Amino acid sequence: MKHDDVSAWNEYRWEQALRESDDFAARYFALLRRFCDLPGAEELIAERMGPDYEDSLPECETECEDCEKRWDCEYAAPHEWVTHSPDADDEDEEDDGGEEGGGEDEAGEEPPIELGDALFYETDPTFHSLRQAAMGWCNIYAAILPPEARRRGLSILFAIGRGLANLSCSVGNGLYEQPAASVAFAKRCLACLNMALGDLQRMMDERPRLARLLAAMQEHLLRARGAVVDHLGRCRERLAEK
Repeated sequence: MKHDDVSAWNEYRWEQALRESDDFAARYFALLRRFCDLPGAEELIAERMGPDYEDSLPECETECEDCEKRWDCEYAAPHEWVTHSPDADDEDEEDDGGEEGGGEDEAGEEPPIELGDALFYETDPTFHSLRQAAMGWCNIYAAILPPEARRRGLSILFAIGRGLANLSCSVGNGLYEQPAASVAFAKRCLACLNMALGDLQRMMDERPRLARLLAAMQEHLLRARGAVVDHLGRCRERLAEK
């Protein structure tokens, strides 16, 4: 897919691009199901996906871990080196931590986290809340749900997982340099959580014996959704500032 400079996109343009991405992925997986068992499947799929698909493929054959351009490559494999910058060790050496308790306020407590602090999504409180809900549902799905309920349970798991993926894109590195993108991804996260909550309510109606357990899970997921709503509000404030 060919797009203009993403730094100039507004919220509507991000929404449009995400819908295009969904359509693109749906087309690919439909072709994959059709041709995956045939010889030359990759060539057949690429031919039917069109020139946009070929343009999106990486142009290198270098191992990502040894590639000098890996920091700017969206196709780089997620090795351990992705989680920190190449200058991280140097920065740690320069920062000795200062005075004892330098990261705390006068009351001895850590200052509140503000939107725009460089957190990375893994440490963002909103992401942490939703991840805990996802882990809770994984435990319920694996250990408690009867076989006849697992199809709907898998649908809930898929929706929560997509919500996590969209939230991670919304938070990004915590700097919110493209708030329009953060708003668009946060809205998609909310849509996924609403789907999960709808399926969860239907399961509670169908499985009265599990209603108590599922109600506790529902409360946890509602709290996570509330945190995402607050996150979306902060992203909109940041967008208005820009």
